[in-house]
Amino acid sequence: MVSIVYFVFEFSAGGGGSLPVFAGAESRGAFLGMVRRLDSGLSELLHSGRGGRSVFSLKPLRFLSGYSVVESGSSFGGVVFERGARCSLEVAVFDEEASRRLVSILATSPLGLEVNGVEFGLVGLSIRIIDPSSVISGEDAPESLDVRFLTPTYFNPLRGDQSYKVLYPDPEHLFASLVAVAHDLTGQGFPKPSELAEKVYISGLEIRTPRMEASKPAPNGFTGWVRLRFKKDASTSAKKLIAGLLRLGEITNVGGNRTAGYGVINVSSLAGDKGRVKESRENVSR
Repeated sequence: MVSIVYFVFEFSAGGGGSLPVFAGAESRGAFLGMVRRLDSGLSELLHSGRGGRSVFSLKPLRFLSGYSVVESGSSFGGVVFERGARCSLEVAVFDEEASRRLVSILATSPLGLEVNGVEFGLVGLSIRIIDPSSVISGEDAPESLDVRFLTPTYFNPLRGDQSYKVLYPDPEHLFASLVAVAHDLTGQGFPKPSELAEKVYISGLEIRTPRMEASKPAPNGFTGWVRLRFKKDASTSAKKLIAGLLRLGEITNVGGNRTAGYGVINVSSLAGDKGRVKESRENVSR
């Protein structure tokens, strides 16, 4: 089993500037650049992954103060920030060597980001160690789950032409992504994604595919909300497993391009007619 080491960085902008609201590619480039200045080998491991698998995911820069959002029609728009603006960057690392080396350089070296020519100084850092098996085996057995896709999300097709992406929250593709990550982290076996998908149906849906604003071509993705309601014959164990897998997805992201901040989700549990029971992560959209 591989523990997840979860880093939450807080930075202060050394000058003013602007970024896309969804700054996934910029966040990944800045994070890897920060690591590269201190440990080029670690940066290469994070960039290339291990055995064809990514060893980290991130949630893009999220401004906390000293900023304003500029709307831009059907696209995400942009963020204009001032000197001293505060922002956070969250990184989940699921590789023992990468985690150890990152903790080591954080303990001994001053760090900062450079984003679009603006320096961001590190002003806060928290580190958590998360047992993925404990997340998956949580005690929730809800009647339905609201899943909010806060950053662009897409899934690689399970069958057929891989050049086309799945741009909607199809349960089988969602569960395939979650099961793959869960198996990599825990070594456990899980039901087939198609079997898990048979336990739920979509009872509410609101999604869109915003136009991407990026300096380089980027995969499109959907954002929005879906309600997954359990079928009457779904067992308590199936409900707990699916809820647990989605909780893990809140930590690791879901779908493709997770190292660039795609697939950030928020999950809310609902029990019968009692309404929302638990919302386990704040909305990270701006």
